Amino acid sequence: MQASLILVKPDGSSQDIPLRKPRVLIGRGDDAAVRMNSPGVSRQHCELQIDDARLAVKDLGSSNGTFVNRRRITQTELVAGDVLSLGEFVFVVKIDGQPAKVNAPEALKKGHHAADVAGHGGKSEAKDGDQKTRISGPGKAKSDKSDSNSSSEWDFDFLEGKDEGPKL
Repeated sequence: MQASLILVKPDGSSQDIPLRKPRVLIGRGDDAAVRMNSPGVSRQHCELQIDDARLAVKDLGSSNGTFVNRRRITQTELVAGDVLSLGEFVFVVKIDGQPAKVNAPEALKKGHHAADVAGHGGKSEAKDGDQKTRISGPGKAKSDKSDSNSSSEWDFDFLEGKDEGPKL
C-alpha cells in the first residue's frame, strides 16, 4: 500500500506528504514525523498505522481531538478520500493514487472547522528518512534533504547537510 496525506491549504494549493513507515507520529513534539507547530495540535496528537492492507489513525489523547470526515475519533480505519483534521490543518488521505485529484474547497468544507482554516498561521513539517518538509501556513513548503545540492525558491528549498536551520 502506498499512502500519503495531502495537506489542503486555504488558497486552494496542496502539499503531498508521503507516508513510508509503518508508524507515523503526528504532533507538535520534536519526535513527530509530521511536525505541526500550532497550539491546536498536541505534542503527540495522533499516529497513523500502515500495513499492506490498511491505514488506520489513532488519537493519542490530544487536547483538541482528531477528526475524520467531521467526526471526532479515538481510532478508525482510513479509506482513500477521507478528510483528516487536526487543529487548523486539513489533510486528504491518498491511498494507492486515489483520489487522483483533490478538490480543495470541498476538502476544507469536510474539515471539522473549515472557517478556522482560512486564517491559520500554524506551521508544520513532515520528515521521511533524511528528508524533512516544513509547511508554513498557507505559504511555501520547504524540503530539506541531506544528499541534495540544488536549491529552488519555487515550492521547495533543498538544503545541504543535516542541520535544519532555524525552527519556524
